[in-house]
Amino acid sequence: MTTITISRKIEKELKITSRQLGLSKEDFLTNAVLYYLQALEVEIELKKELENWEKASSQDLIKFEKKL
Repeated sequence: MTTITISRKIEKELKITSRQLGLSKEDFLTNAVLYYLQALEVEIELKKELENWEKASSQDLIKFEKKL
């Protein structure tokens, strides 16, 4: 287990929201972090795909220019 420090404002919001959802603060934070990490995975995959398209596009442009 790792300990982190959060601001009092976030701790207050965490307490209120986790109570409203009927979750412990730990469960709420675990779910929030997992959700965020999944969202980042999608973003990383999109970035990789765009980089691949850019690379392919550059290669095609070079091939086209050589034909001129």
